[in-house]
Amino acid sequence: MTRTFTIDIPDDLEQVLTAQAERLNKTLEEVVLQVLSQQFAILTEEHSEQIVESDPLIRLFGSLNTDVPDLAENHDSYIGEALYRELKGDE
Repeated sequence: MTRTFTIDIPDDLEQVLTAQAERLNKTLEEVVLQVLSQQFAILTEEHSEQIVESDPLIRLFGSLNTDVPDLAENHDSYIGEALYRELKGDE
């Protein structure tokens, strides 16, 4: 599925994009989509890096053998449950 968007861009940006399209023998639309896709990939990668930096346990994913199938997704819950039991004195 595709959608049509109409955007206003400054003349200088349009000139750069048009020149790039001509160099690559592509349409202006193809070049704009390529640039947007590349930028989205960069933003997605940066977001992934921020998640890894904010949660040090993510670096351990895949390095442990365990019988808990959802440890990677729910590790915070398991840690919270263990801390709760420890504070209550159940262990």
